Amino acid sequence: MLNSHCFRLDAADEANEWHTQATDLLIRYNIPITPVCYHVAYEYVTQRHGELTRIIDAQLNKTGHLDSHFLFHLFENLCLEGAENDKLDDHLADLHNLLFKVLEGVTNNCSQTDLFSETLLNQSHALDANPSLEDLRGIAQTLMQATTQAMQNNRMLQDHLESAEEQSLSLQSEVKKLRDEISTDALTGLFNRRALNKRMHELVEAHNGASTPFSILMLDIDHFKRFNDNFGHVIGDEVIRRVGLIMRDQLRDVDFPARYGGEEFTVLLPGTDITHAISIAETIHQSVAKLILIKRSTKEKLPSVTVSVGAASCRRGDSPETLLERADQALYQAKEEGRNRIVSEAEITYM
Repeated sequence: MLNSHCFRLDAADEANEWHTQATDLLIRYNIPITPVCYHVAYEYVTQRHGELTRIIDAQLNKTGHLDSHFLFHLFENLCLEGAENDKLDDHLADLHNLLFKVLEGVTNNCSQTDLFSETLLNQSHALDANPSLEDLRGIAQTLMQATTQAMQNNRMLQDHLESAEEQSLSLQSEVKKLRDEISTDALTGLFNRRALNKRMHELVEAHNGASTPFSILMLDIDHFKRFNDNFGHVIGDEVIRRVGLIMRDQLRDVDFPARYGGEEFTVLLPGTDITHAISIAETIHQSVAKLILIKRSTKEKLPSVTVSVGAASCRRGDSPETLLERADQALYQAKEEGRNRIVSEAEITYM
């Protein structure tokens, strides 16, 4: 399902104008006019999807270039974000209905148990009344029938509960899987942009409420376009994936590494001041520099991978946007100064 931002019926004259602009945009950057690329280009020229527009503008300002890989990533993260939530809601509804069915079964069994108890009490009274031999046979038959029915009801309830438990475990597993998918970037296994935004708001709010230290890093793979142009998108994806693995290996459990978009990453560092954040950035920076990639088909050693990093620390009154802006400015300066370096917000001179 497409995000509601990304699916509207436009008037014919507007649609024709935007179609021309979207096509021109793709041709300008030598991007094949596939359905996905065209869809993102069309949404961009309409300027009605604020987040998508902002990301593309930032990419153009930073690199002056777009490619199909970047547009596909935007489509996957911004234009399909409703589908997984719908699936999750369906599974939660199924789990809810299953619990109601269990409750219904237990309630019904309790009613049957009450009837069995009433039968036992009635037959007990009959025994107290000095019954005849024929009456005793009737009481015995009634008790046998009631006991048999009670045993059948208990077996049915047990089967019902066992089936419900199996279904519940399956649904819970699906819910967890979908929640993980909703918050995870498929290529790197890191958190995705949606999860990042949510966690960012939580940490900024916590900082403003209790002044606990909180810093962020923004990382960009240097000259990433060269990997795509010279070796193809498969190698480019592998570079992104390996950098993501390094980040996960070097960070603490409490840290929050996310793929921000394309070859750019963000790391949220709760309980961390700017000095410690720089130290963490240096560890990641050095580990990436040691990365060795070999092209399997030719055994060719690929060029070294390096990253530029910008670091910023949350200030009282910050919003997620202002904090990200300072980290992004620091990253921009690191790239302006030649890349393959770390810049703290305190060093920012490009404004």
